[in-house]
Amino acid sequence: MATIDQFKSQLTAGGVRNNRFKVFVPRAGDKAEFLVKAAGIPAETIPMAEVKFRGATLKIAGERTYEDWTVTVINDVDFSIRTGIEDWMGEIQERDSGIGAVDLDYLVSRASVSQLHRDDSILATYEFFNMFPTTLGAIALDMDSEDVQTYDITFAYSHFERTV
Repeated sequence: MATIDQFKSQLTAGGVRNNRFKVFVPRAGDKAEFLVKAAGIPAETIPMAEVKFRGATLKIAGERTYEDWTVTVINDVDFSIRTGIEDWMGEIQERDSGIGAVDLDYLVSRASVSQLHRDDSILATYEFFNMFPTTLGAIALDMDSEDVQTYDITFAYSHFERTV
């Protein structure tokens, strides 16, 4: 039976904190590291594929998929990140005509999220490739609220790599 001291010896430096991270998103301005309130380490799924043979089922790995990545942003008075994303989305498809990009220059690579240690050293970095925004969330306006404005941005991407 494990003891609390054995558990403590395995919990290096007291564990990793959820609030120690930084985000970099090209085309979102230079304030993302400070104004991204929430993000996540990306998720991936390898679904199961079933192959039938004479009444038996062989379960094998299917094609890997990547879930969209969502960040929550604190709005500043310059709307700096929101303006960058609005401009990016406008290049993908114009708002008034529906005319869209004819090349893939709107895809960015090297966007990243890094998990930080309590001393600010980087524990892990995940880089996103061929990424673009799919949803720019609404900003709620409410006379009864005194909260700082936040909104979500959702990105699609082809894949990610852990670089650290």
